[in-house]
Amino acid sequence: MSTNVRIKQKALFKKKLEMKDIVALTGLAYGVSDDNYRLIRNEMAENTLIYDENRLARGIDLWLDGTDILLSLSLPTTRSEIRLFYHVITTICNEVGTKKYIREEDTVSLKDNERFVQYDEEASIGALEDLQEKIGNDEYRRFEIFGVFNPISISLKEIQQIGNNLDSFEKFLYEIQSLDVYYATSNVYQTSEEKLIGIYAIVADVPSVVPTEPYVIMNQIEGVEAWYAMLKKGEAIEYEDFINNLDIKDYYDANHVITVLSEAKIDELLKKYKVEL
Repeated sequence: MSTNVRIKQKALFKKKLEMKDIVALTGLAYGVSDDNYRLIRNEMAENTLIYDENRLARGIDLWLDGTDILLSLSLPTTRSEIRLFYHVITTICNEVGTKKYIREEDTVSLKDNERFVQYDEEASIGALEDLQEKIGNDEYRRFEIFGVFNPISISLKEIQQIGNNLDSFEKFLYEIQSLDVYYATSNVYQTSEEKLIGIYAIVADVPSVVPTEPYVIMNQIEGVEAWYAMLKKGEAIEYEDFINNLDIKDYYDANHVITVLSEAKIDELLKKYKVEL
């Protein structure tokens, strides 16, 4: 669910804005999402994510279609990010000399922005209510949303904390994304026997977010038959042995914990559970 906007640069406007111009114009932080939807900060690409680093939420997608400037806001999101979205639209429109833009399929005016802010706030509240109902009825065990920095898994625990309140949602998204942690993701490889295996690389003495149940984000690759944690270069243990033998496991979200492994703990795990890949 998202709100999509297209801003046309006038034919007579001499200098067409490019990606770097638009990002600079907004004054926002920026980055590019990798294949696992983790943000690579301070990089630009065909699709760039812009965001307020003081109000971390879900970010605004920015890209170009020819000279047209396209923006997309994922919903549900926070009240402040919705207002930021329309502020960015106004800033760009003023720069290219237009008072109109295309919102979804309709050509609209900047003077209607306050009404659209309300629409998106109501849509976000409705989406949270729907999520609350589906998780409460066990229709969803958990649900992944994409934050600015990484995916976030929401279950009954999170939805009870958030409810259908946008202020609570904003607090939740900011607090979880402000943690100084490394968000570990999997890489999938094919063995010589044409078997797919998934591997999480773990670094010593670094607070790391790891899944309680390993997975490939968005099911981009199916058929992974075995999962491993790589604790040193070329040295791994089965993922189940890894997750079941952690000394430190602090809750992160519905499918992740935060752990820190010392060199001594890594050596201990490898001595006991090391496998050949």
